[in-house]
Amino acid sequence: MGLASSDDEGWYSWDEIFTEVSAAKSPWSVIGQATERKESALESIPVLKGWIETCRASHPQCSMRNPNLPTRVIDVDGDTLSLYISRHEKEPYAALSHCWGKQLVIQTHKSSFEDRILDIPWGSLSSTFQDTVTTTRLLGLKYLWIDSLCIIQDDAEDWARESGSMASIYDGAQIVIAASDSSDGHDGFLKDRPSTNGSKTIFGGTNADGEPYKIKVRQGDDHRWYGNLLPPRSQVVRDSSPLFNRGWAFQERLLATRYVQFRSQELVWECRTSLWCECGTLSRPSQQRMPASKKTFYNSLRSQDHQVLFSLWSRIVNTYASKALTNGGDILPALSGLAKRFRESGAGDYLAGLWREDLPLSLLWEAHGTRATPYRAPSWSWASIDTSTTGSSLIAESSSDSKASARTEILATVNIVGCESGIADSTGRVTAGRLTITGQTVDIVAMAREMINGYESPFDCK
Repeated sequence: MGLASSDDEGWYSWDEIFTEVSAAKSPWSVIGQATERKESALESIPVLKGWIETCRASHPQCSMRNPNLPTRVIDVDGDTLSLYISRHEKEPYAALSHCWGKQLVIQTHKSSFEDRILDIPWGSLSSTFQDTVTTTRLLGLKYLWIDSLCIIQDDAEDWARESGSMASIYDGAQIVIAASDSSDGHDGFLKDRPSTNGSKTIFGGTNADGEPYKIKVRQGDDHRWYGNLLPPRSQVVRDSSPLFNRGWAFQERLLATRYVQFRSQELVWECRTSLWCECGTLSRPSQQRMPASKKTFYNSLRSQDHQVLFSLWSRIVNTYASKALTNGGDILPALSGLAKRFRESGAGDYLAGLWREDLPLSLLWEAHGTRATPYRAPSWSWASIDTSTTGSSLIAESSSDSKASARTEILATVNIVGCESGIADSTGRVTAGRLTITGQTVDIVAMAREMINGYESPFDCK
């Protein structure tokens, strides 16, 4: 059970009261059982290893198709590291999801490519990369995929090809390691946990079965956002994790078959079947029914109903639009892996963030931001607006969302629509787009209104 309290300034905190899972229960059913957290993230690696083994053995939805290695991986076997050019062997590997941050991390460029194949010096790795290598080795895996090292960063063709393969890379990884609370590569994640993680015994006794029990208390960990991949716009309290707010990391989390967050207090596990944490809170039935967990996401993705698919896509766009991207031109590439999964599920033709079969209703979007420069999408696509700087959400309506909850009559017809791209990947960057639409028109009167929260409608009169 949880006990909430507030200070004089109105800030809330809460403590968790429990008995250990491995010990006797208390006489009061309201006091649940939980697991003691480890004192350091490094001590939790055996917990993660057990989760992987359980998932592999008992989760058919997460069973691997024995995927091929990506084009390049880091060979972490032994005492040295090197970039390995795969022959697409069927070998298990780990992948990293991380924040690059403002401080440069080691990268592979055309000039350093041959050197990386020979050796990647341990001292050249950031703390996060070193911790990822250590974790991969402790899990018994030989190969690791890290974007900055496995993609040639100054080769446009290689970058377009490999970034377009994100869906298969993160889906195929045996485990995706998320450095959730690390704002850049120098933070690392195999750290000692906060001293407040510990518990203390506040009461003890003997239950009806004659078993001695101990009731403990510890500082609570807010699980409201754990496992919630697509939180509603109305949710005021959001995940404060640095990684959660990054655009590329958003699709990495959704695409991963198995995903573990290294949080400051504990590990959090997400797969297509279960949601777990070290303390045991997420194993409770109420948490497993979370409406936007990875399990429910993939169940919706398998739907044969296009309205379900397009509604899910609208929620994805809503969440994604406020994420931060270092390079705004990545707005479509950083979503291309998810677009490929939707296309495989029968969503149809993809057009710069929209779907042909969801037109014209999916044109009913509103974005709080400015037109992005340089060009990154046609004006009729939400991707043409930079919403990350304002922190505002984007509203993308589909035929199964609120505007269609009432009876809807479509009076417009899309005659011509298409996008052009300089690359083979139609889900990536676009260079031009065209839309011709016909329908009835009505006269409107635009009236001035006051600024609201710093946002001025483009229809406001001066």
